[in-house]
Amino acid sequence: MAQSKDNFKENLAFGQEGEKEVAFLLLQKGYSILPLYQFTDDISPKILKGDLSFVSPDLTIFKNGKTTFIEAKRKTRWVKHNNIIETGCDYRLYQHYKKVAAETGIELWMVFVHENETPNGIYAINIKEDGRYWDGKTPQGKSVHKPMFFWNFNKIKQIDL
Repeated sequence: MAQSKDNFKENLAFGQEGEKEVAFLLLQKGYSILPLYQFTDDISPKILKGDLSFVSPDLTIFKNGKTTFIEAKRKTRWVKHNNIIETGCDYRLYQHYKKVAAETGIELWMVFVHENETPNGIYAINIKEDGRYWDGKTPQGKSVHKPMFFWNFNKIKQIDL
């Protein structure tokens, strides 16, 4: 499904609030940050390598000579699957982020800002951690959502404020 420019801007505005919260927290913890949406909000920034193109993570952070990518996601609810609490992202983007980490050799962390439903807080997980793929279909095979990738709540780490 193609993303319209207006839809992208609406989603970006919602997500940027979470990204700002993550960036502020990382600054408080002594990190230097390079946010990627500082020049234009019209399109998602890309990492280019030869004839390949990858969706770029939101932030590049630096501390003690180490560089890390951060992809921030703002969430209003948790996913409950088989009595397990999970959080996650679009599977297509998950694949891009895994490729970015592999191609660059830079660690990439997913950081989720969860609000409106307990447990609230900021949680992080390395993109390399195992999770659960969902094809977006009901058990009867009806397509109800785009494919997603989820991580178990017990695997993610809460970031202290």
